Amino acid sequence: MPVYRSNLTLWITVVSIFLTVYLCILAFGHRKETLEQRLKRFTAIRPARDSLTKKQSFKDLLSLLGGFTPVRWREKLDRELMRGDIPLKGGEFLALQAFLAFIFYVIGLLLARSLAISLFLLMMGMLIPRIYLKRSQKKKRKLFDSQLADSLLILANSLRAGFSLLQAMEMVSQEMPNPISGEFKITLREMTYGTSNETALMHLAERVGSDDLDLLVTAILIQRQVGGNLAEVLINIHSTIEDRLRIQREIKTLTAQGRMSGYIIGFLPFGLAGIISIMNPSYLKPLFTTSLGLAMIGTGVVAQLIGFVIIRKIISVEA
Repeated sequence: MPVYRSNLTLWITVVSIFLTVYLCILAFGHRKETLEQRLKRFTAIRPARDSLTKKQSFKDLLSLLGGFTPVRWREKLDRELMRGDIPLKGGEFLALQAFLAFIFYVIGLLLARSLAISLFLLMMGMLIPRIYLKRSQKKKRKLFDSQLADSLLILANSLRAGFSLLQAMEMVSQEMPNPISGEFKITLREMTYGTSNETALMHLAERVGSDDLDLLVTAILIQRQVGGNLAEVLINIHSTIEDRLRIQREIKTLTAQGRMSGYIIGFLPFGLAGIISIMNPSYLKPLFTTSLGLAMIGTGVVAQLIGFVIIRKIISVEA
């Protein structure tokens, strides 16, 4: 009987891990979209759905479950997912987050048979999608900011050559790579569908969440109200952004040693524990088999996380 239970627990654990990884790939996997599909996802325009002919998928299940989530949470997450360029809606993301938390909790109960460890894994299942979302936002924003300076030069030179603002933006969408070209194409398509220029530009700033882009959009909106030489304004913004990028690169170079020291100090205990476990497997066994040992491990992990956050705050300098 104990052998049967052990085999059943092993099979349930393997199946749960497989389903978790597979569903994460389906949900977060990058799917190439057409411009119309991106516009329908980022605006209020939604395609008609034929439930009788359309093949059901895991994303449909997430959409169904997401309908039961609070409306306020869904609307807030919609904007966050746009900024991370993740092809999910707010409700779908919440449903996936709850599903991962449940799977991690079940795995904790089956493997460790400890409520404390199961609750810890449940929290990890809730945090992992959020961490992925923040990393996606940061990656997209960083790449967008690195392309914005060159885009400003294209805008300014196009305006000096006699093009209108919309023609200059179309030039940027054709000449620059993603993500900035895709965002400008969405903005131009919104204008084509009847959205006012001011509203479309504000949607652009909201989708990206970049301070440099906010500065550009604010300058364009003010110029459209009070007039002036927009090309000169864009050149000045370009100089400001170039100086900021240069300072950020210098800060990254000067703080490289501090970051590396923080990484080494943070991962040193885990490395030592691994080496000791290989050399003398029974030496650390009390840490994992007694309540005091588990409490010490938990305290150490929390202290490591606090120290890592403090080191990050020390070496992080806003340009």
